Amino acid sequence: MKFLAIIVTYNPDVERLEENIKAIATQVDKVVIVDNGSDDKEFLSRVSFVYNTAVFGNDKNKGIAYALNQGMKYAYENGFDWAITLDEDSVCPEGIIANAKKLISTGNVKMVFDLDCDKKDIAMIVPLIKETASGELCELGTAVNGAEYQEVKKCITSAAITNVRIWKKLRGFDNKLFIDYVDYDYALRCIINDYKIIRMNEVVLDHRIGKSEYKKFLWTKIRVANHSPYRKYYIARNIVVYIRKYFRHINAFAEVLRLFKVFLLIVLYEDNKREKLAAYFKGLRAGLKYKI
Repeated sequence: MKFLAIIVTYNPDVERLEENIKAIATQVDKVVIVDNGSDDKEFLSRVSFVYNTAVFGNDKNKGIAYALNQGMKYAYENGFDWAITLDEDSVCPEGIIANAKKLISTGNVKMVFDLDCDKKDIAMIVPLIKETASGELCELGTAVNGAEYQEVKKCITSAAITNVRIWKKLRGFDNKLFIDYVDYDYALRCIINDYKIIRMNEVVLDHRIGKSEYKKFLWTKIRVANHSPYRKYYIARNIVVYIRKYFRHINAFAEVLRLFKVFLLIVLYEDNKREKLAAYFKGLRAGLKYKI
């Protein structure tokens, strides 16, 4: 089995990026960096030389989906079986690939790990996510059941180990989504096509979610993402698109509530409210007009 690491960058913290590369380079056969139009590209040549990575440099930000597809295309054309996709600041824990290999190399997945699938149908193997700021586990709708490996329905692309053959069969990530919900869209297409997503409950990735802060709301704390107006547009647009595309397969009401939550947090806690709300409503309109 050949494993590739794909790291997508956009104006990265180079020190954190190097930490990322060091953490994963010894676990995989090769590292590829896809830079999505960073202003200063000098770091690319240095990182490429020092760490012997392949580099793709886009002239502008073409979105996370496009960049991931570039890396996955490289994986497919160069005979890699699996690719771990990483944000520029996602520092992988030791043993993440070894843990995935343990699952993949098992003869009878159901007998050994009590998973209701054949290993050839596993589309992604993902870690358990812990949000750095709060220390809370992000279970994404599937509570940890105590097993070493567990089937889940939703995941993020950060540190997801993706089956290259299945990626090709599903025609990759949706470039038109650009950024938000790219991961949820791909995960759901895997599920709809009877492929499986398996979570490694004993492998935990510390994951930074933007510039998140925690605010007091009534009797509890709530995470405020503080995304830019640019991101608010895509969040609103892509939630609407996701609902329209998959309303037969998802809890659409929960997604509508998430839309309302984004609006409420802007109004109650975030700065630059006028610009963010304008972007949010523009995104809603674009989502309703989006050609499915």
